[in-house]
Amino acid sequence: MPCRLTRTGWLVLLTLMLSVGVRTNVSAQASPLTLSVGPAADGWPLVISVGGILDEGLRDALRSALPVRFHLRAELWRKRTLDRLVAVQEISVAVVRDPLGEGYTVESASGSQAVTTPDQAQAALAGFFRPELVAREDGRHYYIVTLEVETLSLSDLDELRRWLRGEVAPALEGGSNPARAVERGVRRLLVRVIGLPTRRFEARTGTFIRE
Repeated sequence: MPCRLTRTGWLVLLTLMLSVGVRTNVSAQASPLTLSVGPAADGWPLVISVGGILDEGLRDALRSALPVRFHLRAELWRKRTLDRLVAVQEISVAVVRDPLGEGYTVESASGSQAVTTPDQAQAALAGFFRPELVAREDGRHYYIVTLEVETLSLSDLDELRRWLRGEVAPALEGGSNPARAVERGVRRLLVRVIGLPTRRFEARTGTFIRE
């Protein structure tokens, strides 16, 4: 008998086909992600700057009413013969254009902030990217930060908002429909194929010594 793929099977196949040769678009300009380490009196905190993160491509997406998601992963490492990961914190933030006006909303699990211009939205992002990682053991340490930026569909944004509020778990982690997860994967790959902006940046601090 001929083999018939289910709807989920076709989606998986399409995802694999689209993923061949598709790479995340990394901005050719200098990375807007810069890191520094705060004073010892404050526990050597991680300080993150994202000046210029909303480049013209992302601003065009926002003007077209496409929400933009920023996912930041901050890692604290202890430097040894074999470096050891000490702590991790992840922060997700979305920037959304107001459908009834000209303003924007910057929102995350910790709250939201209404702004008027993309420049104000960019400035507001810095206030959300404040990981609470602190070196509590003596020794040599450093931080590594990865920042991923992607354009969302409105349905992706709705799920992100619900997840941030703790209403649902991400797909394949808490019982969500696997077919829906594959559909989202296909949509995001299509976003990359047709050229909508995605970004990925990574930075590392120098080594600091806690005594």
